[in-house]
Amino acid sequence: MMGGHHAVSGGAAWLALASSAKIAGHPTGLDVMGLDGQQVLAGTVVATGAALLPDIDHPSATIARSAGGMSRSLTSTVGAVAGHRGATHTPLAALAFAAGALLVSRLDWRSTVPPLGEVQIGAVLVVTAMCVFATRAMNIVRAGLTPWLVGLSSGLLVAAFAPDTSIWLPLAVGLGVLVHLLGDLLTTAGVPFPTWPLVVKPSRSTVLWHTNGNIALPLLGDAGETREWVLCAGISIYAAAALGATLFAAAQPLTAAW
Repeated sequence: MMGGHHAVSGGAAWLALASSAKIAGHPTGLDVMGLDGQQVLAGTVVATGAALLPDIDHPSATIARSAGGMSRSLTSTVGAVAGHRGATHTPLAALAFAAGALLVSRLDWRSTVPPLGEVQIGAVLVVTAMCVFATRAMNIVRAGLTPWLVGLSSGLLVAAFAPDTSIWLPLAVGLGVLVHLLGDLLTTAGVPFPTWPLVVKPSRSTVLWHTNGNIALPLLGDAGETREWVLCAGISIYAAAALGATLFAAAQPLTAAW
């Protein structure tokens, strides 16, 4: 699946699970975590960016273009060690990414940022990086410093207005990664065997199970085919509607205060 489609799928999945906003009386999400509007919005940004994390093993992926030579070197190194659609495309990787986000967000590293007050730097860093990946994948901003300025602004705002990141932040990261795996599972190349690094390989390749151990449910065909574009167009429409409803609901207490 293409980078932009991974990104919008991650954000849409988070909204479907976490949003409590309504459109014409109908809920846009399941509200499974009881989060407030600011947390839902922040999680949408994080899940959208996290849906690109598995492609840290590919030097041509969107994530490789987020920080110039540094990110290209990182993705090249990871790709050389793990191979594309290798270790980073496994449930174990989703757990590791979520655990990493939890660890960083809980670091006791705080700073005072006028006029926002005291912010948790670990959470700022995680949200900043995820926002950069999201904006680059969806072509919202161009390359250079602009994505990082937008990302840092988002990170600071999240730290100020949704400071309790202990639950939703690692969950948003883990969900984004899992949605990426699901998207790739629906293509012909598939993803590594789910019990990786213990991989079972068939003696003969089939559509659903390749000789390298990858499994696939290729409903979308090859990455970038028309079926993928049609599916993601529908996902994008839902995500835009749910995001708009969440923004409106989150803004109501502020407008009422004015």
